Amino acid sequence: MRKIKLFPAPHTELRIDVSDEMEKDYQECRRMAQSQGSGKDCNTCSWRSVEIEDTGLCEWPEVMRLMEEGDGKRRYLIENKSRQ
Repeated sequence: MRKIKLFPAPHTELRIDVSDEMEKDYQECRRMAQSQGSGKDCNTCSWRSVEIEDTGLCEWPEVMRLMEEGDGKRRYLIENKSRQ
């Protein structure tokens, strides 16, 4: 399981526990998008219900970057530049 911690705004913390199934679905979607031009069917994806205002968290640039790096067992921290 991968744990992601984001700070999208001052005084706001968002924690995402990415299950092994979510990790697998994410990697499958990225492979399909690179080879076929379209990703996995979102209706069959374990990320489907993980969204805010109709935007899947798997589409957030910060989440995408963190999902692409590391071994999946480390905890990542992203701080919004506006907090500085």
